[in-house]
Amino acid sequence: MKPYVLALLVLVGHAQAFDPAAALTDQELSAVTGREGVVLDIALRNNVAEDGSVIGCTGTLNDCRIGLEFADRDGIWLMLKEFYGTFRIRDIRVDIATLATTQTAYANEERFKSTSGSCLLGSLATCVPTGQRAVKYTYPGADGVGVYDDLFTFINIGRAALEYDSGGTPGYMRDAATGSVFGFRMSDSRGVNAPAQGRFIGEAYVFGF
Repeated sequence: MKPYVLALLVLVGHAQAFDPAAALTDQELSAVTGREGVVLDIALRNNVAEDGSVIGCTGTLNDCRIGLEFADRDGIWLMLKEFYGTFRIRDIRVDIATLATTQTAYANEERFKSTSGSCLLGSLATCVPTGQRAVKYTYPGADGVGVYDDLFTFINIGRAALEYDSGGTPGYMRDAATGSVFGFRMSDSRGVNAPAQGRFIGEAYVFGF
């Protein structure tokens, strides 16, 4: 496989000057915040070139395969063959935020408790995360009607079969099972290898770290 990951830069909006070679204390780290937010594009291509063409997925024992071996099933591999695809999320706006200090009508303490009833949010007076620091993710929703360009995903598994270790050769290096128990493809019918598309609008908050 040939995965390509394109991602991220963020950070630091702390006003205090410091030696960049010196280690930060816990107090200094706790004061670090994002400055005016950042925009992220995240892309993953697995055995697919930038122009959408598939790379090296022909013939037996080609690079487009993933082998899964499970506990207590040593020597038996679930092989995903002719596996390739792309994944991209664009224009994720990331910023620091504070959750509202008042509860909404949908507040429910139970969702933040463990199965034993303990609050998972620390020593709060109530187990509702009001006023907590959070990371805010925003999708601006500025696209026109019918435009779906926030998410692109294309996944292909041409064949899936069990392969067994044999004669010192591990199962993931064999292609004895020429049949398939299933195949899978997620794409758009508008073109060859065209990715399915999605659109996001709104905000999401991550807290509790």
